[in-house]
Amino acid sequence: MKLIDILDATPFPIGYRIAFLTNFWREPILRQMEKDFGIIRPELTVLICLSFRDNLNARDICEITEQPSNTVSRGVASLERKGLLTRTRDAVDTRKQILNITADGQKVHDEIMERFKSAEARMLSSLTPIETGRLHAILDKIARDVANWKD
Repeated sequence: MKLIDILDATPFPIGYRIAFLTNFWREPILRQMEKDFGIIRPELTVLICLSFRDNLNARDICEITEQPSNTVSRGVASLERKGLLTRTRDAVDTRKQILNITADGQKVHDEIMERFKSAEARMLSSLTPIETGRLHAILDKIARDVANWKD
């Protein structure tokens, strides 16, 4: 594999490894997802958020994902055209539109998540259950600290 030896040459060895693994884990699934379902990454981001929580608006999704508003807006519009989410006016603030995933959207989401789950199992297959548990605990600790990161 080309550039595998860069793993030991970067000035940020942990971040690079995380990015390296993410690319090999995520990108093939995203390509297949687009081919099989006609869903692209910004749309998946919206589906994931709406699958997790009802009655979000586009700004909520931007805050959750750190995605730009134009990217989220395009994803929302495309998913609505495909019948995978619904938009309704917020009763309190009529400038906001409340988003919810449809049954078809949930089905697509669930099928894609199964692919990610299978790919994760393959990725972790070289670890023992104890190592997997430790890795999960460490990554969870780092992820939960994101709110404390300062620019």
